[in-house]
Amino acid sequence: MMDELRDYRFYAADMIHPSETAINYIWERFTHAYISEEAQKTMLEVDAIQKGLQHRPFNPNSAAHAAFIANIEQKISDLQQLHPHIVF
Repeated sequence: MMDELRDYRFYAADMIHPSETAINYIWERFTHAYISEEAQKTMLEVDAIQKGLQHRPFNPNSAAHAAFIANIEQKISDLQQLHPHIVF
């Protein structure tokens, strides 16, 4: 943060803490430097599943929602076969 993000736009309104833009930039640099590409792929899959689980349907009784739930459950099953320690 001190070396690359010196501009004040990378700080929150209190001018002490990093802004959301700075946090995203730092996280991106960190993941590229320290997390393998395979682990990054798994992280993206988990993120997609988590977002799907948080989704609130407009019509929970529709066929489209049932298909959506089945798709999420299949993704969870596939991921847990590769990584049994991941629990949703």
